Parts: sequence; structure tokens; C-alpha cells
Amino acid sequence: MTTKLYYHDGRLREFTAHVTARQETERGLAVCLDRTAFYPTSGGQPYDTGTLNGIPVLDVWADEVEEVWHLLAQALDTESVNGQVAWERRFDHMQQHTGQHLLSAAFMYRCQGKTLSFHMGHTANTLDIALPRLGWETAFQVEDEVNRVIWEDREISARFVTDEELAQLTLRRQPQVSGPVRVVSIEEYDATPCGGTHTARSGEVGLVKLTGIEHYKGNIRVTFLCGGRALRDYRRALRTLQQLGRQLTVGQEELPDAIARLQEESKMLRHALHEAQSLLREAEAGRLWDAVSPVNGVRRILACWPARPFAELQSLAAQLQARPKTFFLLATLEERGARLICGRSDDLPNLDAVAILRTALAPLNGRGGGSPALARGGAPPAAQETVLAALQGALPVTHLLNNLGELGPVS
Repeated sequence: MTTKLYYHDGRLREFTAHVTARQETERGLAVCLDRTAFYPTSGGQPYDTGTLNGIPVLDVWADEVEEVWHLLAQALDTESVNGQVAWERRFDHMQQHTGQHLLSAAFMYRCQGKTLSFHMGHTANTLDIALPRLGWETAFQVEDEVNRVIWEDREISARFVTDEELAQLTLRRQPQVSGPVRVVSIEEYDATPCGGTHTARSGEVGLVKLTGIEHYKGNIRVTFLCGGRALRDYRRALRTLQQLGRQLTVGQEELPDAIARLQEESKMLRHALHEAQSLLREAEAGRLWDAVSPVNGVRRILACWPARPFAELQSLAAQLQARPKTFFLLATLEERGARLICGRSDDLPNLDAVAILRTALAPLNGRGGGSPALARGGAPPAAQETVLAALQGALPVTHLLNNLGELGPVS
């Protein structure tokens, strides 16, 4: 079994070891060592990175018999190695994992919320807590307690205990493994079984900041950041606030009111724009309607536009449907393909918009559907002339209009 140096010294960055086994994986060569300071993915904490004899370590994992394997970026020819653990990543993980212990303890002691799971991500961490609800006021109280313990700079120790010693300890949660149990203790605050890497004192965590609360599978999931991650997030938030303040020419404390004013102005502008667009569509529908001479009292309107938003066609269709004795077949050529809309006014009940639309779509290899009064469909990309021809080809099915004369397309 690999001797796990990180159990006894989380600050160990350099070590020597011997290769005890090798294996070729789908991702490359992996080696097992007789001793290692590289932490393998376990307990919600990701693996360490670094080098073995200068070769980058890409992944670290433990197998079922607790041998630790190191995936390498290239072949390793020697049996003896010098290992270098990437300290920035290791210390970040120590800060996040220690912060998780503090948060889990505070949620248990303040809210009786048991930790269900922990995940340390690349940029943020999540903690699932067995609570039906959690408000920010309570969350901030938990956060305050955690940071108080951090700033008191309490000692943190980790050691393997015997069964007799284990029986004497008051643990936040019981061990989930058999055999020797490693207990991580935060001075006069928390003790819990854990195999991860942690800081030597609570002060090294620096800061714990809750950043999100959400309901998840009947419980609560909190997102949090510790140490350097919290500092970087504060800088990011500060830069965002400063940029917004400059753009809106207000101080940071005035941003909420300034944004509320912008939202109200935007709402009013959207309403005014909608009204203006409605008037434009009404006027355009009138021009299309007036440009076509009625045959036996019925106007048949065909039109095809390149790259026109389909929403505008729908608005036009609504305007045309409201006019008497009107049938229309409209198309737009979007990047993804042609889109068509076909309809008729209520006083032409014998016309089936679905049948007419499908006739137009057939030569375009398109599909569509809807109601007898209004139907929509689409087809693969095609030239405007091709689409116009398909629209005109659909007109003969309007034999209920007594096969009246041809109508030229509007483009």
C-alpha cells in the first residue's frame, strides 16, 4: 500500500519515492509509488498536480486496495523519482476543505443542519445541507461564526486514532470507513473523520464567503468560497461595480436605484416601441392589401422577403386576417431556412390554410401545420425565386374562388 505522506504533513511539497508498478491507460502511462505527497481525488476534494522528475502529473487516484496512481504526460524511464507538488493548487484545496469543515460545523451547531455532501469545484464549492429552508439572515449568522473561528486562529490537527480513543471523542459525524480512522480537529470547535488536506491553523483559511443558496432535492445547497478564491471573487465584484458606476455616472451605493430607473425606462421604451411597430405593421398590411386588386371580392396576397424576422410576418398576418375577404401566403428566408405563414380572414371559411401551406411546402421539402384559418411551416434554405415559385404553385388549390386569375408575387 502506498504510504500517504499528505496524511502527516499537508505542507510537504517535495519528496522522493520509488516506482512500484506501471500501467498503460487510455490517457497514457500511470505509475504507482511506494510513497507519495500527491493527494488523489477523494471525499469531494480534487487531486493534486505537479511533477515527477519534471514530468507533469495530470491526474491522481487511489484504487480499491489504496494504491495511489499518478497519470503522467509522458513516459518515465527511471525507477526513482523526485516529486514536486504544485503548492498553489494544494494550498487552495487546503483552504477550501478546511472552510468546508467550519461551515459544516456551524450549520450543525446553529441550525441542526447535517452535511449531506461536499463538492470542491475549480472555481466554487457546494455544500448540501439537510435543511428544508435557509434564509440569508440565518446564512449570514453562520458565516459570521465561521469567520470568527477563522480570525481566532485556532489550531487544527489531524491524526489516526485507535478504537479506544475514537470512543472517547465527540464527533460531528461518525466514520464511514472501517479500519484506522483519521480525525481532523479544530481546537475547541469541531472534530470529524476526514482523509483530506487541511491548513494547520484556522487563520490560514483567511475568509469564508457564502455566495449562493438554492433548494436542491428537498434540501439546501449553499455555494461558498474560501481564502484566495473569496479574495479574487471580491476583486471581480468590485471591478464590476466600479465599471457599472462609471457607465451610469453614479456611486456604488446609488447603483440599485439607478438600475431600477433604467429598468422602468426600458419598460416604457419597450411599450412605446411595441406600439410603434404595431402601427408600422398596420400601415404595411394596408399597403399590401391596397396593392392587390380584388377578384370576385377576394384579395390574394403573396410576399417573400430575404432575412426578415418571422415575428414581423406573424404581426402582418394578424393585421391581414382582420381585413375582409383576404387570403395571404407570406415567407421569409432566414439563415436556417425558409419560414412560411398562410392564413385567411374569417369570412372565407371554405379555405383551408393548412392544405394550402403544405402545397407550397411540398416542392421545398418543408413541413408545417396549424388551423384552417392560420398555418405555419418551414423548409430548408432555398433561393428567393424558388420560394416565390412554390408560393405561386399553391394558388391553384384555391379553386373555391372559381379558379380566378393569376396573382403576381409581391417581393
